[in-house]
Amino acid sequence: MTQTKGRYLVCMIVAFAVLLGACQPVATPASDGEMPAEKKTLVYAAIREWRSLEAFQAYDEVQAPGLRNVIEVLLDRDPVTNELIPELATSFEPIDELTWRFTIREGVTFHDGSPLNAEAAAYAINHQWSEENAFPVRGFMGPQITAEAVDEYTVHVMTASPDPILPNRMHIQGVSSMRQLLEEPDQYPLVPIGTGPYKFKEFRAGDALILEANHDWWGLDPAQGARGAINFDELVFLYRAEDAVRLAQVKTGEAHIAQWISAESCREAEATDGIGCRSQVSVETLWMRMDLEPPREGTAFGDQRIRLAFQLAVDYDTILDTILGGQATIARQMVGPSATGYNENLEPYGYDPERAKQLLDEAAADGVPVYETEFVNASLSGWFARSEELHQAVNGYLQELGLNVLLEVSELDPFLEKVGVRPPPGRGRYFYVGPHGNELYDFALSLGGHLSCGSPFAAGCFPELDELAAAAGPLTGAERDQALQDIAQLVHDEVYAGAVAHLDLSYAVSDCLSWDVPLGHRALAKDMENTCD
Repeated sequence: MTQTKGRYLVCMIVAFAVLLGACQPVATPASDGEMPAEKKTLVYAAIREWRSLEAFQAYDEVQAPGLRNVIEVLLDRDPVTNELIPELATSFEPIDELTWRFTIREGVTFHDGSPLNAEAAAYAINHQWSEENAFPVRGFMGPQITAEAVDEYTVHVMTASPDPILPNRMHIQGVSSMRQLLEEPDQYPLVPIGTGPYKFKEFRAGDALILEANHDWWGLDPAQGARGAINFDELVFLYRAEDAVRLAQVKTGEAHIAQWISAESCREAEATDGIGCRSQVSVETLWMRMDLEPPREGTAFGDQRIRLAFQLAVDYDTILDTILGGQATIARQMVGPSATGYNENLEPYGYDPERAKQLLDEAAADGVPVYETEFVNASLSGWFARSEELHQAVNGYLQELGLNVLLEVSELDPFLEKVGVRPPPGRGRYFYVGPHGNELYDFALSLGGHLSCGSPFAAGCFPELDELAAAAGPLTGAERDQALQDIAQLVHDEVYAGAVAHLDLSYAVSDCLSWDVPLGHRALAKDMENTCD
């Protein structure tokens, strides 16, 4: 970590005066006529707006920034070591190969006053992983997950087949109020009710999520041994898509943090008194996703030579140095060195336009529709810093080889309709270069989400990969690591997933804010403090 100086769209932008007022201390006369202490407010400028406020979104700091301050999880991660640590579960252990026992923390209540116990925790688990609900978080699931309460504070979590990384999945298990789900289910996507140090106050679609301190938080009891503290009365998460706008808000004191800024903005923050740029490696890996849904025969991406040519054609070293300003490193596979199944023997595809052209011509000579196919590079508006420029550069390199490639920039819903679900059979011409986050630190997640016949989000169906992944599933330790490395070799050789780069993520941050950016990049206010108050 480097620290230097200083899915359901929910669009109006408030006037500058309103925004400024939201960022300043607020004080109103108390009933006895005395002025209370000024309100302490943390303001966070986020890159994307909220797809929904459903508790399962707490795993995703892109689609639901700030939600983890409201919704807590069974197991947290240590912000320094990244090891699993207790949050709403105080302990966990396997009972047999299909069952794990979790002990639920006592003395915890939801923001609606209902108690957290084993029944409530089991209900939240079953709700999140339900096949009927089909929430996108199921892309992080291995075998089907179910749960049952055994006694007041003991939950058994079961899987349909052995799943040794089940505890990792409980790190993204958001626990919300069972009372709300039973009595007011229509409010679930609108008003998040959790157990966290902050509770929901207001949501302004297209503009802001506002939270207020929960002074009944269980973590305030020293005996609970919670990490962090409540140092703010209010949290304001602002949606500001433009990189320059987010930076400007930190420069002017309107915000304390600007999420995921570009390298240029990072340098500008470093040169500005009172703020700085803080960067951290991440679990996000840029990769090239290609249409690979069967039948692949007769489609351009159905030919391994075309898939390989698309990797060799692009000078990613130059793109990373110029467009991304060095905020990334060339990748070997879809996961980084911290993940189980990372194969350090894989070689990046590299830049070889002559070899790429040769492969294209060979495939064309064999009747593959190479030059007559209209390829579409799908880009999500505001995906990450300078993402459209990166995608334009990728298209430029491909077009130099005579390929017909269009850039199609979309908002979230149409983007997901085109490339966020399984491709139509035989389409074989859409692709994107975008981030994949492996929050479980295990290559099996990447396989299950993007290259599995059972995933609704996969680029295609590969029975041979499913068979190998199923064999690796119950393994642990070195055996699991090696089995997943072998699968990574096959994915690399067949170019089923074109690994591009591991992303570093940067923030403009006020010098007044004490915050070490964690590996998981969760904006948890309990780990922050304004040292200038």
